[in-house]
Amino acid sequence: MLTLVTFKQFCMLNEQKPNQESSFVMSNNYRDKVILENLDLHFRSIAGNIPQIFSFIDPETFTIKYINRVEEGYDLKEVIGKEIFNYLLPDQCEPYRIKIEQVKRSGKTEQIEAGFQSFAAEGGISWFLTTISPVCNAEGELESILVLSENITENKRLEIENQNRSERLKAIINNNNDLICSIDTDYCLIEFNNTLADAIKAEKNIDLGQGMLLLNFLAPHQRKRHLEIYERVKQGEICHDIEEFSASGSEKRFLETSFHPIYGINNEFTGISIFSRNITERVKNEKKIRDALREKETMLSEIHHRIKNNLAMISSMLQLQELTIPNEGVREALSGSRKRIKATALIHEMLYKEDTFNMISLKEFITELFGLLRMNDSFQLEIHGEDKEFNLTTALPLGLILNEIMVNSFKHSFSHTDQGKTSVTIDSEGDLLTIIYRDETGNFPTDIDFRNSNTTGLTLIHTFAEQLSGSIDLVSNDPPVYKIQIRIHENH
Repeated sequence: MLTLVTFKQFCMLNEQKPNQESSFVMSNNYRDKVILENLDLHFRSIAGNIPQIFSFIDPETFTIKYINRVEEGYDLKEVIGKEIFNYLLPDQCEPYRIKIEQVKRSGKTEQIEAGFQSFAAEGGISWFLTTISPVCNAEGELESILVLSENITENKRLEIENQNRSERLKAIINNNNDLICSIDTDYCLIEFNNTLADAIKAEKNIDLGQGMLLLNFLAPHQRKRHLEIYERVKQGEICHDIEEFSASGSEKRFLETSFHPIYGINNEFTGISIFSRNITERVKNEKKIRDALREKETMLSEIHHRIKNNLAMISSMLQLQELTIPNEGVREALSGSRKRIKATALIHEMLYKEDTFNMISLKEFITELFGLLRMNDSFQLEIHGEDKEFNLTTALPLGLILNEIMVNSFKHSFSHTDQGKTSVTIDSEGDLLTIIYRDETGNFPTDIDFRNSNTTGLTLIHTFAEQLSGSIDLVSNDPPVYKIQIRIHENH
């Protein structure tokens, strides 16, 4: 509860001596008693209603002579006559004493923020903004020290929390190996971390400070680039950039930098925050990987090229055998093997011509293979639908299936004509790829069972289809129409 000392008690505490010049005269006169009681009433009313706590302190002993109220947990008997330092936090006593001594010497008012021990406040501490003023008698002699205290505990708690948060943030930023800073609208430094300050000191022998123009620490060609980025950030854009720096006496460095706009309370642009990370090691490692990849690509290209050349040599040797063997059946068997080798060689040729050395286009392969096997340019090919890409594992069996079908086309469908047309339609639904191969003329021999024939070509067709977890069907004999279906997986 709030405790009030009456004006009469105050006068007694101050040992007020009635005299002619005193503001308050103690008298046995009834009129004087009435005046004194009225003054006492007014004083109590004022002292009890002002939000501040005020007290009078003895300038010599620093004891409390009067206080208008005390906080919860204290009572008047305990406070009056005790040193004010008894209620201050230990580290606040000396600064408080110094302020009182300054007031005594100068006769001027001083202010101080001080923490008091409290029973009611959270954490046991109340903070007050205290105004300390001298109180003199009519002769100008110092009689008391007036201490007027305004409770600022909530504001002080927020201030301390903000300070602690700021210190934690500074600790995080300063323990970071990235270069971090913020600049104002004139591109001058506002804040920066120790990493940036140390880097500038080591490179330029300059002690970094607030207000310095950041552009002064950049090379001329970099200033233009940064100014362009700053203008974009002013428009609200978050920018990222990778720069190369040539540090004196050392190899090149690479910094990956992000630029973010800073906005004030009213959402107005107030500056730019800049975060730069040294990615020199990452750039080196990426270069090593690229070099190794190029070396691997070169080796793969050479491997595919040599395989293609070796297959071409084998094909040529088989062709020489064809010319020397009189038996037509044997020649036909050698011719079929030679064409299969050519189809395989074509796949390797397409692989080493591609940048990836891994995937080949289905449409391109069908076009190349058709051109390789046809007898003249009068035989036309049309391809419809979407294109697909396959790796070597899928391309080889699928390519050999298409090779056998095309060989049958030229053997049966186009054997008695000088021109013709074949259409291929590619379609996919989910992971199922469907290829429809159709000749416009000719027919598939009716005396051959497509599913159960023991001929080499048809045996290979069905074997490779099973290898691809798919199927191939002859859906029409006249004209020949083949339907190939395989499942497409990620490893295809």
